[in-house]
Amino acid sequence: MKLPSAVIISSCLAIIATFLFVVNDAIIMHITLQEIKFYHFIFYGTPAYLSVPIYLIVTGRFKAKMTSSNYVVPLLRGIIFMPMPVFSFWALKNISLPEFTTLTMTAPIFSILFSIFFLKEKFNLFLAVSLCFGIFGVLLILRPGFESFNIFFLIVLLNAFLISMTTVLVNKFDKIVSSEGYFVYGGIFVHGFSALLFVFDPMVFNFKILFLMVTASIFVNIAIFFLVLAFQKAQKFYGSVSCLNYLQILWSLIIGVLVFNQVFDIVMVVGAIFIVLSGILSVSAQAKQIEKINKIT
Repeated sequence: MKLPSAVIISSCLAIIATFLFVVNDAIIMHITLQEIKFYHFIFYGTPAYLSVPIYLIVTGRFKAKMTSSNYVVPLLRGIIFMPMPVFSFWALKNISLPEFTTLTMTAPIFSILFSIFFLKEKFNLFLAVSLCFGIFGVLLILRPGFESFNIFFLIVLLNAFLISMTTVLVNKFDKIVSSEGYFVYGGIFVHGFSALLFVFDPMVFNFKILFLMVTASIFVNIAIFFLVLAFQKAQKFYGSVSCLNYLQILWSLIIGVLVFNQVFDIVMVVGAIFIVLSGILSVSAQAKQIEKINKIT
């Protein structure tokens, strides 16, 4: 069965976003060694965030894109974003990139629960198998990391829960504001809070560090915007698109080998394969859901 273009586009956007998120995390892991605080990172990346509202103002579309039928939802989403950079910086300084990414991938599991109880999305066989493959792959990769428990694992799990909350809000209330509006409102509090902290603890960095921070900011802002678009377009296929987030573990494995010289055994490689299969099966889950809806209508 042929998938609608909106579903294909949302899946592609989600896949690109997963890669950009991992690159951002890798850069954060690198710069945390320089004793850089989360608010320094966000402050220097603010121009990337402001480029969207500035563009809307210049093109005369700011008011139209920022107008919402319910301002509570996008502003609440922005508040939920506030602690996430703190948790990410804290965790990435104390655990490895694959461990961080793997635990972050519990977000789709939370998302599926949200989709069942709040979005009334129905399970099908492909989605169930996709989730099983994804969880199994996560467990295979996670195996070496849990030989000794680390309290920062719980921090990442909390971060994953917050991520799932932000995405479900976009999917549940996809019509109340534009994608650009969700993006701008989502960053108001975290950028404002970081600017305030920077005033009391300013720092100037060399060109290399500054370049990395700006690049990471551009990547993460693009990734956030792409996810907003993806989940708005996904509509009733929220759970299926969420499965594609498992690809972040594959990207983290590749970056871990090429950049951080990390070595992985065959079990972890098998885990990555299961995660890729999870993403492929999620597309079949989308098709199955569309087929059921078409039969009803």
